[in-house]
Amino acid sequence: MPTFSIPYGTQFLPLRIPESHWGEMLLPRGGHSLPFAATIQEAVNHPLQLPNLEGFLQGCRSLTVVINDQTRPTPSAKVLECLWPEIAPCLKRILVATGTHLPAGEESSQMLFGDLWTKVTALVRYHDCRKEKEMVYLGETSRGTRVLINQEIMMADRLLVIGSVEPHYFCGYTGGRKGIVPGLAAYSTIVANHSLALDLEAQPLRLQGNPVHEDLEEALQLLTMPPVFSLMLVQTAENDLYAAYGGSLQQTLFPAARKADEIYAIPFTEKADILVSVVFPPLDLDLYQCQKPIEHGKMALKEDGILILVMACPQGPGPKDFQDLLLETGDSKKARLLLYQPYQLGFHRIIRNIKFLEQGGEVWGITGVDEGLLSRTFIRPMPSLQEAVDKAISLKGKSARVHILLNSALGVPKNQ
Repeated sequence: MPTFSIPYGTQFLPLRIPESHWGEMLLPRGGHSLPFAATIQEAVNHPLQLPNLEGFLQGCRSLTVVINDQTRPTPSAKVLECLWPEIAPCLKRILVATGTHLPAGEESSQMLFGDLWTKVTALVRYHDCRKEKEMVYLGETSRGTRVLINQEIMMADRLLVIGSVEPHYFCGYTGGRKGIVPGLAAYSTIVANHSLALDLEAQPLRLQGNPVHEDLEEALQLLTMPPVFSLMLVQTAENDLYAAYGGSLQQTLFPAARKADEIYAIPFTEKADILVSVVFPPLDLDLYQCQKPIEHGKMALKEDGILILVMACPQGPGPKDFQDLLLETGDSKKARLLLYQPYQLGFHRIIRNIKFLEQGGEVWGITGVDEGLLSRTFIRPMPSLQEAVDKAISLKGKSARVHILLNSALGVPKNQ
């Protein structure tokens, strides 16, 4: 009988699956890691259709650097250390692109910036999407998204955006344009863009025809000043450097997305009856992030299958707005009414789960979240992983097959 040790936060959960029910182990593929500093320098010295970073910064008196927050695996501190001699003379501020996430505390900030924390403390600003009165209005996209962004961007001579590209469950991929919108956008802008996630074309690994991505690209085109240099990284599943690209935000996204596919697009042979979706840190911090591993897992699961989410959620359910939404929509009848109301952030998560339930599927959860609150997301709390798998097998019968998807917030099954 195959026996597994399944990561769960800082612990491991034992799991046994009968041989007759075992399916496939799905996990991001291995990739040859590159020397970090040399690869970063190569990317900024030979960017795509832009002057190199030295030329880009020539005459700059006020550089703003944009980095991801603590919920992303981007090695921002290492990149800043590599580029420090070039950027330090003109660096005026570092904006942390939080989107709707909460700012990091002192301890998390130290982890985010590493040894540079004492040097940059006075320069760091955490974006607050709620302060819309302090935003600059850039215009409106063809889909009606009013684009407001952090006014500190407009105070810079140059903008350097550092990010990483991984699959994203409704805008195709992270990285590129996401460093600005939603990273540094107003709450209303983020809500308008995310409402497009209700569209069935909003899928992982898809850019062309994806309304969320196309709206983000259009929003980015409204930012005509200051000049932007983008440095986008692709990492292996072990967080080693796999590729890096310098250039504009648009130019760096597409080749990085193709490289990300080499790691995170996971081939499989057939869809499972039961799929165990295992989330690795830091993307397991709170329940607000749970739709990624659910949507990714469904790619290798039958429509009426059972998805078992394994996600520690050490920070609980997540943003207050999301918690309030869960309290308002505790049953499917109430949740169905969301389709007839003005979109609020998080609606797409509830609606997608309801659609899966209507197809006959189920989502069960092994999490650190209060069971009553968890059930309001239409995720059924389970006492343990082994009990969940055993119960799922008994329900699905003798021919049931169980897949395990590891690092499921990043890895996306792709039928070959």
